[in-house]
Order: sequence, then C-alpha cells, then structure tokens
Amino acid sequence: MGLPGLLCLAVLAASSFSQAQEEEITPVVSIAYKVLEVFPKGRRVLITCHAPQAPPPITYSLCGTKNIKVAKKMVKTHEPASFNLNITLKSSPDLLTYFCRAATTSGAHVDSARLQMYWELWSKPVSELRANFTLRDRGSGPRVEISCQASSGSPPITYSLVGKDGQVHLQQRPRHGQPANFSFLPSQTSDWFQCQAANSVNVQHSALTLVPPGHDQKMEDWQGPLESPILALLAYRSTHRLSEEELGVFRIGNGEVRRCKAAAM
Repeated sequence: MGLPGLLCLAVLAASSFSQAQEEEITPVVSIAYKVLEVFPKGRRVLITCHAPQAPPPITYSLCGTKNIKVAKKMVKTHEPASFNLNITLKSSPDLLTYFCRAATTSGAHVDSARLQMYWELWSKPVSELRANFTLRDRGSGPRVEISCQASSGSPPITYSLVGKDGQVHLQQRPRHGQPANFSFLPSQTSDWFQCQAANSVNVQHSALTLVPPGHDQKMEDWQGPLESPILALLAYRSTHRLSEEELGVFRIGNGEVRRCKAAAM
C-alpha cells in the first residue's frame, strides 16, 4: 500500500476514535436548587446548572414550562451557572417545572432532568428526621445540646422540642436546609424528650430520649451524641402538676433564654 493510502487510513482511524470518544463522554447536565428566602406564597431560590464534562465556553439556559427560556448565562470555565429566581405558587403544578440546557460552541446541547418545583417547595412531606442528643461540659457545667434536622421537606419547616406528654418546650424555624439547635441545663430528675418537625404537609417525630440518663446511670456515663431514629409520636399523657423546683431554663440557639416547664414523666 502506498503512502497516501496509509495516511488516509490513519486519518479515518483518528476520526473514528474521536467519534467513539465523543459518544463515550456525552455531557450530563445536573440541576439543583437552594431555598434562599421563604414568603407566604412564594420562594426565592438559587437554581444551579452544571455540565462538568462539556468543553467551555458553555451557554446555560434555564427553561420553564413548554421550553420557555427563563434566563441564560455563558460560562467560560468548568464552573456551574446559577440563577436567582422568585417562584410564586401557581394554580397548576405543571407551571412550576424547570430544567437546564447546556449548549457548546459546536451547537450541540443537552438537557437536564425536570425539576418539579411545586412538589419540592409546597407539597414535599418532612422525611428522615434526625435528632442528636449530646451532654457537654464546656467549663460552666453540663448542658444538654440537641440538634434536629429533616433531610427533606417543603419549607418552611418548624422544629420543636417536645416532652413525653406532648408539651412543646422550645420551637425554632431555621433557614431551609439548616438544623434547629436547642440547649438547656439538665435537671436532677430525668425526663423524656423528642424532636418534632412539621410543615404544611405532615408532622414527624424522633424517638423519645431520656434526658438526663436514668437514675441507674451516672451522668458521666451518658455519652453523646445519641442518634435517634425516626419513630411515630407515642401517645403518652401526664396529669402531674410541676412545682417551681421542676421549672427548667432553656436556651435557644440564638442565645435567647426562656424559662418554661420541663415535661413530667
């Protein structure tokens, strides 16, 4: 075979390899969101589009229902593109569907999965509530520190520290995606507490945890954090009237101190 024939075969082989490689690493576009602010009938969210395998520059488009282009941004690096959006509650969930489109200079484009924002922001139940109960001594004596957070759920989510009798002792509504943190001084008598997370869809409770440990345990033997699995609210009731000595001082995560009753066993 002559030299021109060999060159032709080499070009064809390189072209075939390039096409095979291109097909193998087809860019994938991801779409994610973060709630920045919650309003009665709206949410301010940050939607992020990212196609890390696509060669820059990349033009990202945020598209809504019926492929209507909502916003567009060109990125000259492998960094994601972010869009700040005010989303209001619509009568039809279909009007709150968004997806990302990434286009390269070659004209090729790829779309992300659809993000159903109505479901995410208004109709997603609270799930996978986790509660960490920890006994700490930071030099001024032991304190019980509790962290509560649900892995998902439409905002706003209200977290409460609840006693065995159902009494709410403390309540917080942190920024979406952040945990609620409670702290208080342990009393001499043990009592049962649990975390509660609630939104407009449902309510979920963590398992009841004895605070401080039972009388058959020493305080120093109670090691934290104790991770409480999800458990339905147990129907405990108490008619015990608390005296002044049983009142506890509770400290909220932002430093505010409230004086309220500790739950009765």
